[in-house]
Amino acid sequence: MAKRNQPRSKRARKAGFTVLGLALLLTLGCQGAIPSPPPTSAPDLSVAIPIEGTEVGQAAPAFQVTDAFDREVTLSSLIDQKPGLLFFTTTYCLPCIEGLQHLARFQADLGGDHFSVLIVFVDLAESDRDLQNYQQYFGFPPDWYYALDTDDMVVKYRIRALDTKFVIDLNGVIQYADVFPANYETWRQALATVGIVPAR
Repeated sequence: MAKRNQPRSKRARKAGFTVLGLALLLTLGCQGAIPSPPPTSAPDLSVAIPIEGTEVGQAAPAFQVTDAFDREVTLSSLIDQKPGLLFFTTTYCLPCIEGLQHLARFQADLGGDHFSVLIVFVDLAESDRDLQNYQQYFGFPPDWYYALDTDDMVVKYRIRALDTKFVIDLNGVIQYADVFPANYETWRQALATVGIVPAR
């Protein structure tokens, strides 16, 4: 079972990031996704942007974490009976917060619990209490998972920017991946890859 709230030095080593590497990730991630879309045109969200090593069509890497509300979550449990969604962020990434607000609205519009959500927080200087406050302050759904990355998920999923997201089907295969800030249309297109479409 993954341990939470380890001493900061141990947790930093566990994440597999140098301080410089994490700073670069956070700086680039909050400014936008990598690679950046051309300045004269918006990204075509109808086409998933593959992430090296974790591309659409590949098996999602296994993981095991315990979230801020003491719930264990693994890849198998995340996609048990319904597709899963992974979202990599920090509590202070503003574009990520906006993207998750759109996701919460999309889920509410579906009128049911059609997919599981794991929010992975990559800054291990944060604590479970920070994640609990984050969920409560922004009113994000309590049935989503909110977990510090204590299982090298940033390495396993080759995360290069915040706002990186993956949709995983019931067979554990990645069906959607991108690194762009999300809006409502992002989630509509992403979840459609596993057959989740709002009623018209």
